[in-house]
Amino acid sequence: MGKNLNNGNLVTRPKKLAFYEVYRNVFHRMEGFTDLGYSQNPKEYSRQYVDEEFERTDIVGYAPSISYSFDRYTNNEVLADIVKITENEYVGDLMKRRIVTVDVSGVGSGDGNAKMREYSVIPDTNGDSTDCPTYSGNFKARGALTDCIATSDDDWQTVHVTEKTEYSTSAYISVTGDGVVGTISNVDGGLNISGEVEKDSRVTFFVKPMFSGAKVTLYRENSGRRDKIASDFGKLESPDKLIVSDSSYYIVVEAGEKSTDYYIKLTAVNPVAQTASAKSTTVEKNTAKEV
Repeated sequence: MGKNLNNGNLVTRPKKLAFYEVYRNVFHRMEGFTDLGYSQNPKEYSRQYVDEEFERTDIVGYAPSISYSFDRYTNNEVLADIVKITENEYVGDLMKRRIVTVDVSGVGSGDGNAKMREYSVIPDTNGDSTDCPTYSGNFKARGALTDCIATSDDDWQTVHVTEKTEYSTSAYISVTGDGVVGTISNVDGGLNISGEVEKDSRVTFFVKPMFSGAKVTLYRENSGRRDKIASDFGKLESPDKLIVSDSSYYIVVEAGEKSTDYYIKLTAVNPVAQTASAKSTTVEKNTAKEV
């Protein structure tokens, strides 16, 4: 016998709310509806290849729609708008409306994750009840689904909608300084960066995120703990960090709900050995010139 359901609560239908855009960027709660059923209507591509005994099926698209039915009420702007579209037999752009759906089962009042899409209002029947005027039809998709945040300050009677942005946490990172051996950077966008730095020399960390509003934080690893060094938005330049031994650093780039960690390993090398090597190279070059 399954046990997980005993630890959860049934999500009731009123926890999934829909809001209809009557005026530009003004979304009103859709009340008085006896049906708001969502259909995915997937487009299937089925075929059987000659060397196989079974059929393959893929989904190649969707034609989403929402069936609707409502009782006519006065003083309700959403219902009045659909009635106007129906009885005036609007066509084309006059029947386009945006609808936002919000799952409020875990948010109560305030903010909630939502989905928004533009639909065409396609009326079907009306006046088929003797109890009160009823209207039915379908909202048919006219575009892609958009992730957004719905905010309400009137107990979910209306919502304000903010579209989510596709944030990037990619960043160009470099470590520079007189003691840096060669080049230390992630020109290819890698998450792991390493290089050699002369002992007792100072380096500068430079981070330039792809998204200009990203938050950048520099940490140094210390006995398994991350010690925060510096933080900034848009870019970060943290100079004069003394390298006395092998050191590990982390750079965290945050944008929206995304976050990426970059790891930097700096190996401390003996500056005397580097100098001796450089002198040896110089002598060899000079000897070659004399010959």
